[in-house]
Amino acid sequence: MGLAASQARFLAVTARKANCEFQSQQIAQQQLSLSRDMETISQEYQDAINQTQLVWDPDGSGTYLYDLSYDIMMTPSELNNYEPFMLGRRDGKIAVNSQLASVLEGLEAYGLTADGFTGTDDEKFTAFIQFMGALQANKIASPMSEVTYLPYAGLGGELYGREYGGSMTVTSMISFIDLVTQGAASGAYPEDSDYYNLANNLTFAWGNYVTDTATGSEKFQEFNLADNWKDFKSNGVSVLINGNYDNDAFNLADLLNEDISLLVKDKKNYNTILDSLRTVLKNSSDNGAFDTLINNSVEDWYNALNGTGAFERLDESSRVLLTFVDKLAKGMFDLLMPPEDVRTSTDLNAFYMAMDDIINRLSMDKVTDLGGKGLKESYGKSAVMGAEDYNTWVKKGSTYALSLSNLTEAFLTNFVNGMDSYSGSYGIFDKVSDSYYVTDDPGYIYDVNSGEKIDTDYYESEFYSIMFNTICQNGWYENEFVDDKDYLDNAIKTGQLFVVSRGSDNYYYQERYVMINGGHIMENSDEDAIARAEREYAVKKSKINTKEEQLEIEMKQLDAEIASLTAEYDTVKSMISKNVEKTFTMFDS
Repeated sequence: MGLAASQARFLAVTARKANCEFQSQQIAQQQLSLSRDMETISQEYQDAINQTQLVWDPDGSGTYLYDLSYDIMMTPSELNNYEPFMLGRRDGKIAVNSQLASVLEGLEAYGLTADGFTGTDDEKFTAFIQFMGALQANKIASPMSEVTYLPYAGLGGELYGREYGGSMTVTSMISFIDLVTQGAASGAYPEDSDYYNLANNLTFAWGNYVTDTATGSEKFQEFNLADNWKDFKSNGVSVLINGNYDNDAFNLADLLNEDISLLVKDKKNYNTILDSLRTVLKNSSDNGAFDTLINNSVEDWYNALNGTGAFERLDESSRVLLTFVDKLAKGMFDLLMPPEDVRTSTDLNAFYMAMDDIINRLSMDKVTDLGGKGLKESYGKSAVMGAEDYNTWVKKGSTYALSLSNLTEAFLTNFVNGMDSYSGSYGIFDKVSDSYYVTDDPGYIYDVNSGEKIDTDYYESEFYSIMFNTICQNGWYENEFVDDKDYLDNAIKTGQLFVVSRGSDNYYYQERYVMINGGHIMENSDEDAIARAEREYAVKKSKINTKEEQLEIEMKQLDAEIASLTAEYDTVKSMISKNVEKTFTMFDS
């Protein structure tokens, strides 16, 4: 190759090599930019999965949660226990949505301004209720005409106890049971009172009625239940609360709230239980047998079916389970059966069928075998844990277990199904996972024999009286954004709005949401936001990965081309150098 040609080739190779190196730098910059993009979307993803939303917790237990809304705080219902939870800004004025603002503007002729009333009276409240009637027509249980003014509500006056209402959700019913049983235990009720008798039938203490030789009267003799494995092996039966041996009394609320199980030793004890239950089924072909159970002690009931002394001849494990069935039946009957003057045959048949179903279920030879041989404490606890998944007996080695909590929920479900003429979707099967208990429905309303029936309109009178009195005291302003979930969450979280709720002195005060009485508002992971973030992260990450792979391929191609050009560059450069040297040598000679 001539010198001119070599120089031309050298220039071409140099230009191409420089261009490739420039492209390589550009790709490196793009890779660096993609790395920053990946850091950004990773941070966005982390921020999103840490995002929370405010939820409404009706009873403060964290069990049943609802999306927080202005409507749920300001409309009387079971969810807010018929008490308003108002929103206020720093100057104390109550934030109202556009609908409520239109009601309050209509009261200007009665003296209500944005700064409130100078006083309150029936006439002004009546006008308030008339305006509210149109606004809330489809949201409340009672006609607004039945709402009356209670001047003390929200201004230090005692409110009527919500736990005494006749209609309750499962969470309210559990609270009511605890209240009654604790009151009876503390001596708050006379021994001949309705509440004392109700508490007795809602409390499960194991034992047998025996005759006091000194007085001739019957008294309750407690069984010596096992509180450790050694005693269980000798007695053959034990009650476990959340997997721990315990012989303390518990109530129906505990059964609905905890995991309480019965543990029975070996096949002999298990078979005697089945035999005793089958005897009940055999001799209880008519409903009178269960009437006897309700009106008599478990011993008298069993003896009436099977002959004098039959209950005494039973082993302890059979007496324990029959005692549980007896208390469960009496407790449910007293708690949920309508009073005699309004009781129907449907109500009674619901009870009889629930009793029959439970005894039949317990006396069947159906047991889930979890494996193992022998009698071991670890087997006992494994059996108890396994029983939590079934509405029937389970077996581990030589121990048999039964979830009394599942049995209670199954009985309640069958009872409610019968009383509602099987109009619901609730059903009980062998496995808990296949069943739908009535207690799984947080919105189901139970008609409870609470001693005093309070009409819902009384609660609503308190609700609207509290709202009216508080607005009169504090004033109000229109906040058109409070119906927006995102705004409401942010405003409450950041302290732009405070929750105005009842204090211990029955006046209403502003508090941060984390401090309100009962803890009804809580932060919870925003599952929808997390799901969206995961989808967006996956899409963006996939795009970045695809781009990175494409750039990596281009970079490798450029590296290969640069290496080839470098080799050619060195070759041509060497040729030019030799040609120059040769030319100088020729002219030098």
